Amino acid sequence: MSSRRDKSLLLKTARAVVEGLWNRTDGTSLRPRWPNRVSVTNTGGWRACIGTLGKGQPSLQIWLDHFAGYNVRKFNFCIFSAGVAKMRRFAARAAKKLPLHRRVTGDDVERDGYYFLKERLRRDEFGEVILEEYWGRFSYYGIYDLTVRTSDTEPNPQLCTRATSFFLSVARAMPNATPEREEHEVYPQFENRKLVVSHLQRERSSYLATERKIYDDYECQVCGLSFEEAYGTLGEGFAEAHHRVPLHRLKGRTRTRLDDLSTVCANCHRMLHKMKGRRDDVERLKTIVKRHKKK
Repeated sequence: MSSRRDKSLLLKTARAVVEGLWNRTDGTSLRPRWPNRVSVTNTGGWRACIGTLGKGQPSLQIWLDHFAGYNVRKFNFCIFSAGVAKMRRFAARAAKKLPLHRRVTGDDVERDGYYFLKERLRRDEFGEVILEEYWGRFSYYGIYDLTVRTSDTEPNPQLCTRATSFFLSVARAMPNATPEREEHEVYPQFENRKLVVSHLQRERSSYLATERKIYDDYECQVCGLSFEEAYGTLGEGFAEAHHRVPLHRLKGRTRTRLDDLSTVCANCHRMLHKMKGRRDDVERLKTIVKRHKKK
């Protein structure tokens, strides 16, 4: 792909992510900003600044460059701070929702016209959180994306959804942030809603839930419903993520993994939370649904 097209694609992608953030900032200090241009980087590409985490807080950025070590430029959505110590404190807090996979420093980088990793990022490291620290001056906390491009000119919807969810998860890991409103309704059968919400604030990751839905192709793992097939474009990219073990039972646990979640439709989600809260409830409910469909 030409540099001109890559540059244009980055700007369009950044704007699509900002649009995804605008109506979801309630309860956070997130300040999205419409990008009018992209800036050239020393990593063989460009970056777009799309806002901040609040006044005086780290900035939100999206990069498209060769830093990961591949011939084709890869997207990176990240939080940037000019101070390494400040970013370490921030990363320790954000890691409750987005666990840190590895650190990258100046020792891991070389330059041949532009900076890039000496050993290119492994495929299984895309989608994982990486903390980058350079020469005690600059620091980044973010995720490199391996999404296959479906167009040379238009943003990939899945990539934009991932980026939006990443920034929201980071913002809701900050002090005094609150969960999104829809998350308050996930556990309607519990009278002690405060207990549930406290676990949601501690463990629920919008980014991880998005990854689960994409992995399951937004199809309910109980009844097989696809909202897009049922409702057309209105249902595109829609589903819910179910915690296989109710959050109120995860005593002392602070890390949620992809396998802890399942993609479900709204109806099956409510039925799951009428069950006993076992890890195999998804399979149990799937058996019940199949049995009743045969009648």
